[in-house]
Amino acid sequence: MSINGAESIRIIVAMRMARAALGISQLELAELLGVSKITLARVETLETPMKADIYIRAIKLFRDHGVVLDTLSSDALNIIVKQQCFDESLARLKDDSKRRSDRKVTSK
Repeated sequence: MSINGAESIRIIVAMRMARAALGISQLELAELLGVSKITLARVETLETPMKADIYIRAIKLFRDHGVVLDTLSSDALNIIVKQQCFDESLARLKDDSKRRSDRKVTSK
């Protein structure tokens, strides 16, 4: 089963916001969800409908990392970002191994 219609844009915006809050790329999220980056990119640009099982995995993944999404409201999108998410994001920012090679901090 796929998610289509007016719910799609609400879900995609929520997923992009949650991904940004966590500080993860499309590739990282795709790997965590067990889908290809191309599939996730197509879902995020509404080229491909999101399968319900991917949506459920995403909701659970975000929740497990401190981002709670409520996409069921008809007139709003509710996102709760818990302290856990801020802590994980800060740890990722401080992790030099997560940086691009041209952005790594060099020790003197």
